[in-house]
Amino acid sequence: MWIFVLTVLIGIGAVPLTLRRPPAQALSAVPLQPSPPQAGSALGRIEPEDGVIHVSAATVGAGPPLVDELRVAEGDRVSAGQVLAVLQVRKQLEATLRQSEASVEVARSRLQAVQAGPKSAELAEQQAEIARMQSQLEAAQTELQRYETLFRTHDVTASDVAQKRTAVRTGESAVQAATARLTGLAEIRQPDVRVAQAELQAAEADAERVRVDLDATLVRAPAAGRVLRIHARKGEQIGQAGLLDLARTDRMNVIAEVYETDIGRIRVGQRAVVKSELFPGTLEGTVEIVGSNVLRSEVLPNDPASFSDARVIRVKVRVADGGKLAGLINGKVTVIFQP
Repeated sequence: MWIFVLTVLIGIGAVPLTLRRPPAQALSAVPLQPSPPQAGSALGRIEPEDGVIHVSAATVGAGPPLVDELRVAEGDRVSAGQVLAVLQVRKQLEATLRQSEASVEVARSRLQAVQAGPKSAELAEQQAEIARMQSQLEAAQTELQRYETLFRTHDVTASDVAQKRTAVRTGESAVQAATARLTGLAEIRQPDVRVAQAELQAAEADAERVRVDLDATLVRAPAAGRVLRIHARKGEQIGQAGLLDLARTDRMNVIAEVYETDIGRIRVGQRAVVKSELFPGTLEGTVEIVGSNVLRSEVLPNDPASFSDARVIRVKVRVADGGKLAGLINGKVTVIFQP
């Protein structure tokens, strides 16, 4: 009886063992799938063309740059030169510019007046003044002659004659001074012109300086791209992080970190495949730049005990369909280089 039960149990246990063992012919009939040839692989990160641009603002005036108006939002596409924000100091500089432009007009009018010379009315007035003085001089000369005649007959004293001579000399001096002034009015003096020109140039330079400062209150996009992140909004100060981050997301790259021992198998123009858990499938790429410096890895963990892992050379891979990576900047990927 026990022998029969043992025999049945052995038979039941033997059946699965027989089913799990395929015949020798079946093993030889299954073809092996060879792995595609590779020149090596490396970890990398996603980066837009020209990297991430940190847009900041110039310091205009004594205070820090404060945002008065923000004209973009995160995710907006902007063109090169587009105004992104306006600083609060702009209103003050606009008033300063109006004052500087008024000073320029005053200096220009002064120069024109010097170059044009005196007005005709001023010349006529001075000529009339000279004629009046000339008449007074002639009268004084006639009086002197009369007194000299009377002195010869002893009708007047020598002191009276001297007094009349003094009056004549005074009249002659006054006529000479008035004539010289008339000559000065009619003459355009070049030193006066040069002084007026220098004053105009100084006023224009001051106005141009204010215009430059005024333009600096408009924060413009240095290149076309997409706004990734805004660091300062209306009323806030633009700090070390800048106003916002901008990137050219229409052209995306992958920066692969290749071990220095494997860099010999990488060349410009070489095909590569990019894959990651961040997106489905794979993306095709081409090696565009092979770096020439051995650097520390930015993708691998910083392990001081493993110095060899930090010795990498960065390789730039241009991704054909970069639009799929536009929202994955700095994402971690794996790059497989084709032979």
